[in-house]
Amino acid sequence: MGELKLKQDVKFIANHIFFILVEPQYAGNIGAAARAIKTMGFQHLRLVNPAVDPLAPQALWMAHASEDILKNAQIFPSLEEALLDIHFAVATTQRTREFHFPFYSPVELAEKVVGMSQQHRIALVFGREQSGLTNEELAHCHAISTIPAAIRHPSLNLAQAVMVYAYELFQHSGRAKSYQWRLASYPELQALYAHLKNSLQHVGFQPMDNWDNFIMRFRRMFGRLPPEVRDVRLMHMILNAFDEYIQKLEKQLQTREQKDS
Repeated sequence: MGELKLKQDVKFIANHIFFILVEPQYAGNIGAAARAIKTMGFQHLRLVNPAVDPLAPQALWMAHASEDILKNAQIFPSLEEALLDIHFAVATTQRTREFHFPFYSPVELAEKVVGMSQQHRIALVFGREQSGLTNEELAHCHAISTIPAAIRHPSLNLAQAVMVYAYELFQHSGRAKSYQWRLASYPELQALYAHLKNSLQHVGFQPMDNWDNFIMRFRRMFGRLPPEVRDVRLMHMILNAFDEYIQKLEKQLQTREQKDS
């Protein structure tokens, strides 16, 4: 009975969890990743600009009874486009980064996102076999996760890493707690960052370093929350009030200058 309930629970959340492989280089790894996903009860595989055909013979052979995952895999030209309908994206990496995003082990991540996935779309993003994810790609995510290991090299290969995360999500699926909030989507957050930048540029604000690093600080902050739709709307309201007041001052200044001339 317990095993049956666990399978039912993971089936419930599986519709909202997506495994994204960025520019995978080897057909065998894609097939093995599909097998890991299917084995743990998940179904959604997304590929970003794959270097090989995901239906190549080696991929199908490694998938072994998981060919449906490969055939239904969605292919995107960029990570940004693969995340357009995602509410919470986690970058998996073994490299030390300077972004200081919220950080989770696979177990901690499963505890966080399983309940969230009942109503929101969650993405686990895996990088290239040789070089992982770029800093720009990491910036599109909300958090970072690393698999603890006794030694740094050799690290787990792509399919092994997928299996670790799929297993932890499966294990935690029976402990899901209801998540009542409506999280902001990736496009909604991107629009907020653009609004913030435009508003500050309008008044001549200049970051101490550069705009990318400045906005990155807000990405880190929101990644720790993560923000709800109403949080984003509130921020837009504040920025709109800011924008309207500046526009009012500009009109007053323009009227005064016209009278003086």
